[in-house]
Amino acid sequence: MSELGAAKAELALTLQSAGLDVYSYIPARVTPPVIVIRSGSPYIQPASVGQEYLINLELQVIAGTADNESSSDDLDDLIEAALNALPADAGLKTVSSPYALVANGNDYLAATIGLDLQITI
Repeated sequence: MSELGAAKAELALTLQSAGLDVYSYIPARVTPPVIVIRSGSPYIQPASVGQEYLINLELQVIAGTADNESSSDDLDDLIEAALNALPADAGLKTVSSPYALVANGNDYLAATIGLDLQITI
């Protein structure tokens, strides 16, 4: 497995150990509540001289259907759980405002957490 793949898999395991449902890839179907780890942009940046790099990742946090009154609270709870479960070496960049995500023919309430991880290639 590549260092990039290993970093995503390790992040997924860390979040899963906190009881979160996480995919380290974009699944064909999502069943909320779930977190999907996606590549950010730019995907890779040099962190220093040598083989050290920052990989930019996005955690797409997906709560229940967008028309459910409790989805907003559920999304906030899921964001907080994800932030609390991040490893110490993850650099938090941003948390987006909630948005409607269309998946599986449904509208879900979602937000995106931007972060970076340092790796050696």
